[in-house]
Amino acid sequence: MARTPVIHLRGLQASLCRTTIERLVRTDATIVIPERYIHDERLRYADELAFGECQLLSSNAVTIESGHRILLFGTGPFNEDRDGDGAFALDGIEVVLVVPGHGLFEADGEWIDSTVSVYDLLAQSHDSVWDRPVLSQWLSSIQANSPAQLGPTDQYWWVSDIDVADALVRILMSDEAFPPTLKISGRRQWSGTQTIEELEMLFSRTQAGMSGQFSVEHLTSAPVPHIELQSLIVTDQPPMSVEENALVRPDLAPLHDVLARADGDGWRPLVPIRTALMHHLAGLF
Repeated sequence: MARTPVIHLRGLQASLCRTTIERLVRTDATIVIPERYIHDERLRYADELAFGECQLLSSNAVTIESGHRILLFGTGPFNEDRDGDGAFALDGIEVVLVVPGHGLFEADGEWIDSTVSVYDLLAQSHDSVWDRPVLSQWLSSIQANSPAQLGPTDQYWWVSDIDVADALVRILMSDEAFPPTLKISGRRQWSGTQTIEELEMLFSRTQAGMSGQFSVEHLTSAPVPHIELQSLIVTDQPPMSVEENALVRPDLAPLHDVLARADGDGWRPLVPIRTALMHHLAGLF
């Protein structure tokens, strides 16, 4: 790979893609995005671009060439008018498809080098592809002051989009290739009940902040649920039902290994889930 990587990003409507740009502009990478987004993104990151080493360029100015890395977020379509036929099938490029792990999203092109599945993502803004429907249902119930119903599974591996974007950028800025398949999730198992309790507390504080009517309860630090850290490696299991399989955390060993090779560190999410839930909730207002 080139010492200063050229990274094409497609699927900018996804919150995770925009968070990835936010992390990439702090590097010396050359970022290439579709022309229709270039004006707004240059304004958004004017300071970083003025004083940093990153370049943010239009796909009209930089065509896909050997040595470039391409990240596709979501379900597409990803082609731009100036790509031409077979742009993603060029020799010497790396094409990585990043999709939600909770849906039936599969790579449908032989040109996909790696598929990254992200499970239980807590995004800072909302869209129909990346959101977990159960979160929206819980928030609607909390807003209506009605009991929130547990989802079909009661185990979640929440992870902040900031941590996911950081992991993607660490690999992109290294000489390591993405593994053919990669799974990303949090390392701690949350129950639906624990998640709902956190959302109720955060929603109450948000409402108090908007109205200016704080109570002692709002200002008192609520205890964080005891969530046990799980092993990175998922051991072999006998054949399981769909319900049983849903309770097993995605295998994070390949992610940990590639990050360790990339920069000497592994997969250690840093954003507390309470903070990630707060960011997610703030995106509603």
